[in-house]
Amino acid sequence: MARFLTNAQRIIKIDDITPEQEEKWGEEECKTRRILATAYRLTHYFGWDDIIYGHITARAPGHENQILINPYGLHYTEITAGNLLKIDTSGNIIDHGSTKFPFQPIGYTIHSALHTSRPDLGCVLHIHSRAGIALSAAITKIQAVCQANVELGQISYHDYRGQIFKDEDREPLSRDFPAPSKTLIMRNHGLLTGGKTVEEAFTIMYFLHQTCQCYVDTGYLHSPVPHGKVLSREVLESSLEGSAECRYDTEYGVQEFEALARLLDYQGFQTGYPYSELSKSFLDSHKD
Repeated sequence: MARFLTNAQRIIKIDDITPEQEEKWGEEECKTRRILATAYRLTHYFGWDDIIYGHITARAPGHENQILINPYGLHYTEITAGNLLKIDTSGNIIDHGSTKFPFQPIGYTIHSALHTSRPDLGCVLHIHSRAGIALSAAITKIQAVCQANVELGQISYHDYRGQIFKDEDREPLSRDFPAPSKTLIMRNHGLLTGGKTVEEAFTIMYFLHQTCQCYVDTGYLHSPVPHGKVLSREVLESSLEGSAECRYDTEYGVQEFEALARLLDYQGFQTGYPYSELSKSFLDSHKD
C-alpha cells in the first residue's frame, strides 16, 4: 500500500542541490543524485523501507569504483539529492554530501561487492519489506504464479550466513548473483534487484514485491502452488516480448518511474527528475 502524504506538515524537498554543489559534482552526477533520492522517497511511500536500514546505491557517473549511498541514520523521507554520500568500493568516503552522517558497513559490503562484480549494474536496490522477508524465509524457490513474474527474468538466491559486513562475505554474495540476473532473493533476509539504471532496478523491485505479495495473499507461503497455477516458460517469454512492444521510446522502467515521480512533484516534493519530452509536455499542459 502506497503511503503518499497528502497533508504533510513539513516537506523536505528531494532536489536540494545548491549551485555550489552543482558546480562541484557536475551535471551528470547531480542528475543521478536526483533520481536516486527520488527512489528512496518512493521506497518509503510504498512501505518497503525499514526505519534507517536497507540501501539503494547508484554508480557515480564517470567513476566505475565510486557509488552514491544513503547516510546511515536518516529515514528515507529525509534523504535528498544533496545529502547522499559518495564512497569508493574500498570503503573510503569521497564526499560527505550535506550531512555529517557516516555510511553503514553492512550496506557498503553488500553494495560495493555487487557494483564491483557486476559492471553491468548501475544501481543496486536492497529492501527488507514484510512480504519480501516472509517469502525469503518460507519459499525455497519462486514459481511463476502471477503476471508480475514476467518482469523478473532469471531469479538468483543467496543463503543467509549472518550479517554481511566482512570482506570474506563479498565473494559468496557476488557468486550467487551472476549476470544476467537482476533479481536476488536473500533467504531469511530480504530482496535485492539491480539494473542498468535506477529506474530499471526500482521497477524490477516493484514487480518482485508484487510477486511476494501474491504469495502472501494466496497462502502459497503455507502450501505448495498447485501445478495448474504455475505459468509456463513459454507463456512468460511471450508475455515479456509483449511488454517490450508496448513500451514507448524510453529505457526499461522509465515510464513507471516517471509516473511515480510526478506524484511526488504534485505534492510539492520537487524531485528535479529529468522527465522525458512526453512527460514534460503533459506537465506543461497541466500547469496552474
